[in-house]
This record gives sequence, structure tokens and C-alpha cells, in this order.
Amino acid sequence: MSVFASASASFNPIINEAVNEVDRQEFVGTRILPVQGSDSQTGKYVLIKSNQFDNDVSKPRAPGSNFASASGEYESASFECIEYGVENSLDDLDIANAQTDALLDIATVAANQLADDLMVGHELRTANALSGSGFNSTAATAAMSVAASATPILDINNAVMRINANGIFKGIQLIMEASLYQEMLQTDDMRNLINGSGTMAWATDQVARVLGVDDVVICKSQYNTAVKGQSASRSKVWPTTSYYVASLANGPFSNGGIGRTLAYNARGGQFVSETYRTEQPPASVVRVRNCVDEIIINSNAGEIISGA
Repeated sequence: MSVFASASASFNPIINEAVNEVDRQEFVGTRILPVQGSDSQTGKYVLIKSNQFDNDVSKPRAPGSNFASASGEYESASFECIEYGVENSLDDLDIANAQTDALLDIATVAANQLADDLMVGHELRTANALSGSGFNSTAATAAMSVAASATPILDINNAVMRINANGIFKGIQLIMEASLYQEMLQTDDMRNLINGSGTMAWATDQVARVLGVDDVVICKSQYNTAVKGQSASRSKVWPTTSYYVASLANGPFSNGGIGRTLAYNARGGQFVSETYRTEQPPASVVRVRNCVDEIIINSNAGEIISGA
């Protein structure tokens, strides 16, 4: 008999714990737009234009007079957490001769695959959010492939200074696709820092210090663009001729950063694992879902470097 006896989908804490414990380092979407719970599925959020503050407006107050006032521009934007989910049916015949706990083992493997599918979708939406973010865009001095001419250190330092000019100094990171990152390490600009020796084997924190950023986010994720049933065709999620310099932060919007992934609290967290029973065909069904929206909250906190 199936351990998933109910025909109604119900939360499965054992599978859910296993799914949420997996370290999915190849996906960086929740690092760039960290998950933030929302009590509402739809609504508006209020933002402050960061470059409207930090003015020298503090003045001495004379007896009987008012304090000096600061005026900043506020703006609002709408969000809508959309539910995403995928299911996998585990046919009774596939598990009929297995040991007692085989269904739970197979279901956990299936759930992790479904969670990876959800992560691919989130990664794509995060990449799309950044490409349409309204960040200031500046052309690179030269493409990374032109090793003798590319100046990534200067390009990135200039981007950091432009973000600083908007009053933003914390959590500034480099966001770059993995193959482009490797090309950057082979430019003369970077190789000269180690006296022209061979391939750089620096850790990302060392590279970050050289580039004048707090950290480096290397984007490795790919996805299958082939029609179901056809041979896999892998494509990169992140751009290979442009990259980002951006302030990243989690927690309340007041902590800053370019954005968040809003997750509707009433529909669970990052992953919700559910199971149910069906008889047509006879199978145990595993579902993984979430309800999220990827939003940019401050376009002044990021820069795009194009033509890289």
C-alpha cells in the first residue's frame, strides 16, 4: 500500500526537510534577490530614491524655530506573487518490488529534481529582472576576449564609484557568468597582478579585494531548451557578454540592495513539498511548489557593464 494514502495533496514534512537541506550552489538567484516573506500575495511597496538623501541639510535651530527638514522622493511599485509548481507521478509498477521505504526514497529523489526545476525557473526570472532593471549601463573598455586591451579592474572600479555616488556603499558585489569570469582572469589586466604568471587560481575573496568589491557571484546555471523527449540542448541562463556590479542585501527593504524575491507566507516558503494518491493511473504523486515574485527595489544600486 502507498504511504501517500490521501487523494488530497498534503504537506510532507520528511520530503520537504530533505529538499530544503540540499545545497544548490549552482543557482545564485536567491543570493542576488534573497527570499523575503510577504503576508500579502499582491500589493505595493514604497521605495526611497537613495540619491535624494545624504544632503547637508542639518542646521542650527534657534529658539522658537523649527528643525531643518529633508525632502526625498518616494515611489511605489506593485508586486504579485505567482504560484509555480511541478509534479512527478511514481507509478505503482515502478516500486512494486522494492523494499518498504523505497517509495519515500524515490519520492525524495523526485522532489529534489522538481525543486531543481523550480530553481531553474527562478534563476531565469532573476536574470530577466536584472536585464530589465533600469540599471545604468556602461560599455566595457574592451571585451574580455581581447586580453591585452580589456581593463576589468578599471571598469568595475568605475561602476563601484558610480554606485557610491548614489549614496550606496554596502554589499557591493560583482555578478558574472562563469565562462566570462574565467576570461576576465586571463586578461593582462588581471595577470599582471601576479607578475604575468600562468592561470590565476585565486579564491573569489582574493579577486574581490583586487576588484574593490565585497564579493563575487559566479553564475554557473544552465537549462535545457529542447522539446520534451528530444536530446538535451543546454543554454546558459546568464549573459556572457555583459555583467553586473550591484549592492546585494537580504532582510527588510530598509537594509538596501537591488531587490528581493518575495514569497507569499500563506503558501509556504522557498519550497513546499506535497504528496497525494491517484488511481488513474495507480501512482503516488510528488509535488513541489512555491509562490514568489522577483522584484527590483532600487535601480540606483546596480550597474550593467556591456560589451564584455
